[in-house]
Amino acid sequence: MELFRQTNIDFLRYKWIAIGASWLMIALGLFAIFVQKGLKFGIDFAGGTQIAVRFTQRPDLDHLRKVLDAANLGDTGIQRYEDPSKNEVLIRVQQQKREGRDVSHDVQDALRSGLAPPGAAPSKLDLNREGRDSLGGRLTAADPDHVSGRPDVVPADYYGKIAERIIAYRSAAGIFRSTADFDRLPDVSATVKSWLKANCFAGPFVLLSAENVGPQVGADLRKKALLAVVWSIGGMLAYIAIRFRSFPFGVGAVVALIHDTLITVGLLALMGREFNLVVVAALLTLVGYSVNDTVVVYDRVRENQRTPKKEALESVINRSINQTLSRTVLTSGATMLVCVALFFLGGEVLNTFALALIIGIIVGTYSSIYVAAAIVVIWKDLRTRRKLQVVPAIRPAPPPPPAAARKKKSGRR
Repeated sequence: MELFRQTNIDFLRYKWIAIGASWLMIALGLFAIFVQKGLKFGIDFAGGTQIAVRFTQRPDLDHLRKVLDAANLGDTGIQRYEDPSKNEVLIRVQQQKREGRDVSHDVQDALRSGLAPPGAAPSKLDLNREGRDSLGGRLTAADPDHVSGRPDVVPADYYGKIAERIIAYRSAAGIFRSTADFDRLPDVSATVKSWLKANCFAGPFVLLSAENVGPQVGADLRKKALLAVVWSIGGMLAYIAIRFRSFPFGVGAVVALIHDTLITVGLLALMGREFNLVVVAALLTLVGYSVNDTVVVYDRVRENQRTPKKEALESVINRSINQTLSRTVLTSGATMLVCVALFFLGGEVLNTFALALIIGIIVGTYSSIYVAAAIVVIWKDLRTRRKLQVVPAIRPAPPPPPAAARKKKSGRR
């Protein structure tokens, strides 16, 4: 399938305009990174706590933000993830200055006080929040089944197993939505169920997971992420230089990769997007995608240079770009459709990842034509000019003496 046939567009005619536009985009990105907003590092790089919570009802994110702001936890981020019907939310809290602070516990306390259902007395247990040991201890102290006087039963072990069944049922169901769910507990006596109804309530949320990343770990991840991008670009330079046996081709590809990375990161910073390991994964994907696009153009240039017809390099590259234009547009367009679908339908967790890919595909396609190819032409032109300057001017030989002078000279002898 071909979209364009026998096009003859003079792409390199506008190479200096394109390079100027690239410098402008890079300058805007660097301004956003170093002057205006800076990179908004996620918990992966800055350190902090990430908490996954499931609610009984669809949560109001604005209200949750107000609840967490009132708890003075610092900068927080809230976003939905997974299927919206699951009512799951990801809460990110910045690194706390006080060492040893249990941020996940503070977040749960803030949510419980801000979202407490009516009639929930402070003395009652939140069965969506209790663990096996605490619930088993309360059951042992209350002894609803009256097993403490039996010589063949250890109350702590007996009620510990009951607590395990209750927690296992909660995990399988996802959350206790109301006290009516207590009647559905398997292998639990009626007296224990009655005690649970009288002394417990179903809280508005359940904690799914909590992950902590320290500042030193975040700094180490930042360093490794930077090295991953740098080494990938260096590997591409070596690969292209060896494959095409031409250093200018390798330099052109690497300049295009650095160009794509800087513009993508700069635009993400300008939009205030979070920079985390997911974005690094997108950047590494773009490095491979962009260099693949560049290699296709370079391969066609190499094929066209093998023809016996003498032709200027700029003309060869222009013809090669026109010959691969249909393939470039089709490949980039198909990939773009997937990324756009991810951007709109992939949820907030994949939103920034998809956005980075969309920016990278557009910039990478552009750089394969106007940066990588243009750098090769500019490099060759500079080398040609230097050679012309180094070659010394040839002085004309003095004219031979006239015949009469030669005869007169020989007569004297």
